[in-house]
Amino acid sequence: MNGTPTRLSWVLRVTQIWALLTLTALAITLAWYIGDFVRDAFAQGAALDGVIHFVIRLILLFSGAVGVGVVYSLVYAVVAGAEAAQTGSDRLSRIESVADALLESNRRLVDLAQMSDAARSLIFRRREIQVMNEQLHEYLIRQDYAAAEALTAEAEKRPGYAQEAQAMRREMAAARSSTEEQRIDSAVARITALLAEHDWTRASEQAQRLLRLAPNNAKVAALPQQVREAKANHKRNLLQEYDQAVKAGQLDRSIEMIQELDKYLTPQEAAALQESARGVFKAKLLNLGVQFSIRVSENNWTEAVAAGQQIVRDFPNSRMAQEVRDKMDTLKARAASQTATAPLPEKQS
Repeated sequence: MNGTPTRLSWVLRVTQIWALLTLTALAITLAWYIGDFVRDAFAQGAALDGVIHFVIRLILLFSGAVGVGVVYSLVYAVVAGAEAAQTGSDRLSRIESVADALLESNRRLVDLAQMSDAARSLIFRRREIQVMNEQLHEYLIRQDYAAAEALTAEAEKRPGYAQEAQAMRREMAAARSSTEEQRIDSAVARITALLAEHDWTRASEQAQRLLRLAPNNAKVAALPQQVREAKANHKRNLLQEYDQAVKAGQLDRSIEMIQELDKYLTPQEAAALQESARGVFKAKLLNLGVQFSIRVSENNWTEAVAAGQQIVRDFPNSRMAQEVRDKMDTLKARAASQTATAPLPEKQS
């Protein structure tokens, strides 16, 4: 069978061996019967009883061969069905992961839309400053001071960019008095800082940009490989931390590592970790379910609502989340009533 082996593949393999041995035994028996019949026919002539017995034996042997084929076909169908079910389950898991990622992305977009204009302006301003600084550094490495001056003058005209413009002028002054090697060292240091922040995309982009500007510099030529190695080492460390967290039973830490690893794993690596990750999420969901049940049994409706909301937020597609959703209105009403009837704290005299 093609595809990923299932847990029932060994059954198919054993059935194949059994069918092959059985058919071989039937073939040997058939050959022996035919040889015995031919020998008797040449020796004394084939009697009617002998012919009938020979035909009956042939029918039995043929029926046995057909039975072997039927059993093998049934086993093959069962295993193929199990393999198809596993493949479908894996695809559904991937679809669920994509759906959860899209849901989280939509939540972030909603959060961004609900931000004030000042907060959104601050977020975009930081990114704009990063872009301007990267462009400035490129001009300085190329010693294109006219372009650097124009970029700085443009920044000075923008409201709220006075400090950034002053910093850009200080960098220009330092660049004018530095050597080319010093400018390259400064650029390499900035890329190293990005690697320390695990900002692989910007580090790779700046390394490629610097490589175009100074292709013959040995330090610059080594940067792309350094970025790849730093990313691979970080991924290796994350896998080790995940393994340690799972062995220590640290569910929250394990889930945090899984979410971080999702940015780095190939489809094959993700498939290899799928069973482990499923166990972690199942244990976490079970833990949350126990907390929720305890809060409900204690009539602690406020904390029961909080536990239920976490189940719905973290495991929106689970059956437990659906059950919690069905009870949430009642729980919230009881929590509100409990809060309203709670005695006020006594004032200290």
